[in-house]
Amino acid sequence: MAQPEIASAPPIPAALGAAGAGRPLRPEEAVRRRRPLLIGLFAFVLLAEFALGFYYAYVIGYMHSDAMSRVANAFYVLYSRDPHLAAIGFVWNPLPSLVDMLFLLLYPIVPAMASAGLAGIIMSSLFAAGTTVLLAAAGIRYRLGTATSVALALLYSLNPFVFLFGSNGLSDAPFNFFIIWSVLSFIRWFHEEKPFGLVAASFTLALAFWTRYEAVPFGVALFGGTLIATLLIHRRAKAKPLEQRRWGYQSVRAEGTLILLLAPAVYSGLLWVWWNYLIMGNPLYFLNSEYSNVAQAAPLMGDTTFKSMVGNPWLSLIKVARKTAYYAIPLGVIVLLRLLSRRLLQWDFAILCLMFVSIPAMQYVMLMKGTTFAWFRYFMYVFPITVAWLPYELSQARGRITARALVFAGLLGSAALLTYAMTNPKIAPDENTFLTLGTYYDSQKLDRSIADYFDREMPDATIMMDSSSAFTIIVNSKKPQRYVITSDRIFRQALTEPIAHGVDYILIPKPMPESSLSTINTTYPNLYEKGAVWCEFYKDFGGGKWRMYKVTGFARPDLQRQTGKE
Repeated sequence: MAQPEIASAPPIPAALGAAGAGRPLRPEEAVRRRRPLLIGLFAFVLLAEFALGFYYAYVIGYMHSDAMSRVANAFYVLYSRDPHLAAIGFVWNPLPSLVDMLFLLLYPIVPAMASAGLAGIIMSSLFAAGTTVLLAAAGIRYRLGTATSVALALLYSLNPFVFLFGSNGLSDAPFNFFIIWSVLSFIRWFHEEKPFGLVAASFTLALAFWTRYEAVPFGVALFGGTLIATLLIHRRAKAKPLEQRRWGYQSVRAEGTLILLLAPAVYSGLLWVWWNYLIMGNPLYFLNSEYSNVAQAAPLMGDTTFKSMVGNPWLSLIKVARKTAYYAIPLGVIVLLRLLSRRLLQWDFAILCLMFVSIPAMQYVMLMKGTTFAWFRYFMYVFPITVAWLPYELSQARGRITARALVFAGLLGSAALLTYAMTNPKIAPDENTFLTLGTYYDSQKLDRSIADYFDREMPDATIMMDSSSAFTIIVNSKKPQRYVITSDRIFRQALTEPIAHGVDYILIPKPMPESSLSTINTTYPNLYEKGAVWCEFYKDFGGGKWRMYKVTGFARPDLQRQTGKE
């Protein structure tokens, strides 16, 4: 591949706002002078995202179950029977719930922060608004003009698919924020060779890991990109002295650069493994516990479509390629721009391709192993990665008017295609279920009615339930401290000796694939259908979706495992 010609962009004329006559603005100054505009963009997107999220979560009363679960994890830290930081959980990356926790401090004044999940709505809205500012500031930094920079940022943020995930409280908005920041910082490093960009990329990569596990393959791509930039781009820079272009010098430089890039992320990963071992007794608890993604994906083996892809590289590749293709229009635009300017076979494009394929590659491996639901949104991260590349690409393109027109057309095309995808249940079933208020809406209504029943009819009862399935009930109760839940340090002991720990009732969900993660169901597999000698049936909720038993004696789970009887 040819060495890319990375030329410095022309200075911004003094007429555009320089502090002194004839003195050009530096990129940092240009961004600072447009701070009021950036603040206005942030406020606009924040309010728009929150308005949509508030409408769904509070007015309609529906929130994505994963988003509500994230809010509940933060809620247990502050308001459960046994409040402690470890109650945040050790399966899903904790950063979104840590941010939720800040807004849950308002729970005593605004209960809807938990009951309607508004803490999660605010969290995702803030990160979506921050992403808009990052993209607009990047355009200004690369001297694309204020109008172009704002248009680029809004065409991404107001894309209906992206906009939905900025309003629903899931972890995708913060993850998009951190990977976009990582890409922008990484480009700044290899474009300008200033260490600040690499430092920023290293810490945002670590924060991305604390948000979603997809940061791991993305970090591998940045590792490869760093090697390419150091050994194949920077080494050939003609401005460098000859001795700094030798392989020996550059290989030592690459080693130090990689340590700088990966140290925060690797340390974060090791810390997460250590915490899992220290608190849960299993360093890979997040990976192989009864609540892990592997356990959740176990029911997939009953689906013939997914089962056919396990161990089948070709079928898995087709699945991944089809889903990724819906997000690939911006990459196609970049390829077209580079073909027109004869810049396709350059090493910086190889870096982009590495980042683009990294996260779909993870889904490919997981499909081969049968450990992913392969939801449509799991492939969306290639889109923000590519959009983050666009300001740099436009700054290097020849014929900027044509280039901008192609980029804007590509982003509009992406908006149309992704809108079609999320309204088609065959392409994006999870997103379509959310938009059309599918079965989870009825489940949440039922869970809220159960919480209301407990508050009204059983205000002083101590009730045991598994929070992995009962989180909506817990956050909607006015007295959450009376529930014995999974994050309580006495939960395992109370599960085997409920009466000794003051448990009056046990609530269990109907055993189904999505509720098979309930520790109560796995400890007492016959309890739902047959009851037990140490408890008696008390009440049924939702036509059998939940059953409550009154504890009357000591449980013997060891006897049940041996005989199959209670």
